[in-house]
Amino acid sequence: MKKLALTLLLALSAFLSACKKDKIEVDQEKVFIQKNLPADTTPGYVSAWYLVLKPDGSADIAPGGDIVYRGKHDIKGSLLKVKTDNTTFEFDILSATEIKEKKYGVILWIRE
Repeated sequence: MKKLALTLLLALSAFLSACKKDKIEVDQEKVFIQKNLPADTTPGYVSAWYLVLKPDGSADIAPGGDIVYRGKHDIKGSLLKVKTDNTTFEFDILSATEIKEKKYGVILWIRE
């Protein structure tokens, strides 16, 4: 009986430790801006990426330019997806303060 109880306890702990916890919790608005912004050649034009995540699941993203797209965000473990009307952006969550866009490799960090 002890052996069975111990086996069940170990199985339960293995199952619970395997569950992934989201690396970012959006309990308040979070603003991420591009890290290591390249120097612009055109005065007055800033081509930085920025991303705003809101607690209601909405998101605003400017992927290197002055056009901001409204969409929805979804976080599953270490993957953040931002879906707009015409594009889905995927980010690897590197830490609670830093994300990396998968397609272009742009790193954004949280603005404090």
